[in-house]
Amino acid sequence: MLRLKIFDNSTAKEFDFGELTTPGRVSIIDMSDTESPKIRNLVIAELLKGLMEKQNDYYGATKTVTDDTPRVMVVIEEAHEFLSSQRIAQMPVLYDQVARIAKRGRKRWLGLTFVTQLPQHLPDEVLALLNNYILHKISDANVVARLKRTIGSVDEGLWSKLKNLSAGQAVVSFSHMRRGMLVAIDPTPCKLLMID
Repeated sequence: MLRLKIFDNSTAKEFDFGELTTPGRVSIIDMSDTESPKIRNLVIAELLKGLMEKQNDYYGATKTVTDDTPRVMVVIEEAHEFLSSQRIAQMPVLYDQVARIAKRGRKRWLGLTFVTQLPQHLPDEVLALLNNYILHKISDANVVARLKRTIGSVDEGLWSKLKNLSAGQAVVSFSHMRRGMLVAIDPTPCKLLMID
């Protein structure tokens, strides 16, 4: 990242992964104004690597997860831009890192959530890493057919309802449930305030 000369502040601190994994804290890293997918992926890779190492440190100290072990959830918005087939082909090491976290992170209380409006752009390798799905309205029959092949616990009746879901409705499939179900998701009571 230093070689790309992308930083406008040479005195900026490195990521503090202890601070980022503090219980009760939410950190938002907005990279929407970053035009380069390579830079965006490098930053995400650095974050994921550091978080995994920090969780390994917490886990390695006791070789077990205790009540004091921080639980960390990383949410990656617009996942289709980060994990598309093209991006994985260009940056296979990054995908390997994501796969390692998806496979080994759960044991260390490090979870990944991918959010996308274009699930058709996620390759099969990424879909194979997922355990839980929340599906809002999807009208494209090809996308539904592809997800149908990936998610086995959703009944045919629910797949047919997917294209007609209202705002707040979703079909969910979780690893701890035998069958998918149709749910209504309550809107958050809080208001998002954009501040600097």
